Amino acid sequence: MRNISQRLQKIDSMVSTHYQSIWDCCCDHGLLGLTLLKRQTADTVHFVDIVPSLTTHLESLLQKHFSADDYIQAWQVHCIDVAKLPLVIQDKQLVIIAGVGGELLISFIESIITNFQQNSLVPPTSEIEFIVCPVHYNYPVRQTLIAHNFILLDECIVTENKRCYEIIHVKKQFGASADIDNPLNKISPTGDKMWDLSIKSHQQYLAKTIGHYKRMLLAAKDNEKQTINRIIEQYSSLTT
Repeated sequence: MRNISQRLQKIDSMVSTHYQSIWDCCCDHGLLGLTLLKRQTADTVHFVDIVPSLTTHLESLLQKHFSADDYIQAWQVHCIDVAKLPLVIQDKQLVIIAGVGGELLISFIESIITNFQQNSLVPPTSEIEFIVCPVHYNYPVRQTLIAHNFILLDECIVTENKRCYEIIHVKKQFGASADIDNPLNKISPTGDKMWDLSIKSHQQYLAKTIGHYKRMLLAAKDNEKQTINRIIEQYSSLTT
């Protein structure tokens, strides 16, 4: 089996407690899920992808290497749309979505929590954790998490192949008032605890992000300029 990338290594390290279920979504070759399975981080690791050839190959791999008694009940493979993720009601479960665009990630998150909320058996103490790592569109992803009252658990920046990625670990509580007013739980639209501007790659990533929105501003319609200016100001304030 192949070595996992720096992004997947970091996500793996952020899974520091045991879950009843971990859902590795858009799992591709399943490298992250396989790593989590070997570490026995969950009662069941679910491998989810919509491409049949990938899930068929992955199931064969799992049957070959993880068919012993210790593992046979510890994994499942699902060839489905992530938006239709068949979450069950459990005390502690984690959904991981990495390597997709921000727009698609937003639609996945909103579909997952909407479908879960529609289950009439959801108890008032239910919660779902997410670890997400969009390939772009980070600001709108964060705005979506804020709008749905997610709680921040952790976040970081990972540099891979000269490109920076944001990894965000959050929790969504259902039927109970989340402690979102606690400053430690708040999600910043530009990120907060992940930045270390003594690191050159973080400096470069911030400058690149500000430059991106400045270019957007040049092509923006009049009714869009105020919003983009506000985003530029928010990112620029990180340097002060």
